[in-house]
Amino acid sequence: MTINGIYSIARTLFLAAIVATRVTAGTAETEAMPVLEVTGGQGPDQAFLLSVQDLQDIAVENIVTSTIWTQGVHEFSGVPLYTLLQHLDVKGTTIQAIALNDYAVAIPRSDARVGGPIVAFAIDGQPIPRREKGPLWIIYPFDQSPEFRTETIYSRSIWQLNRLNIVQ
Repeated sequence: MTINGIYSIARTLFLAAIVATRVTAGTAETEAMPVLEVTGGQGPDQAFLLSVQDLQDIAVENIVTSTIWTQGVHEFSGVPLYTLLQHLDVKGTTIQAIALNDYAVAIPRSDARVGGPIVAFAIDGQPIPRREKGPLWIIYPFDQSPEFRTETIYSRSIWQLNRLNIVQ
């Protein structure tokens, strides 16, 4: 075997070891990385950076529902939007929800209530991958009431959520 062949094999094994290490540690790393920025509310300089673990530590609620974007009924797990805003003590009348691609929707503060939407971070017990509308997705309990099955509510169910700006 030539020196170049040995070098190539060694390089391949080294890269494989790095990938294996990242895959093993990936879940814990991902849970600790900030996935949501919340700004506004009390003042323009107020900002919170939250990881999935931070969201889980605030509260976890499950909504079992179908959606117009998925097949069948799924269990979505996340922090209730009401509880998140209450926990951060942010005030305002409108929640501007912004996705990774800068798509934005305005959600009235009145939607953030008990029995309202959650900021979902898991579907059927698994983290929501970016390619499947994750890492965060605002989910309403669509199957619980016709009030949640309107074009307006569907438009507020923003996926790939990464920012909330609370407007006075």
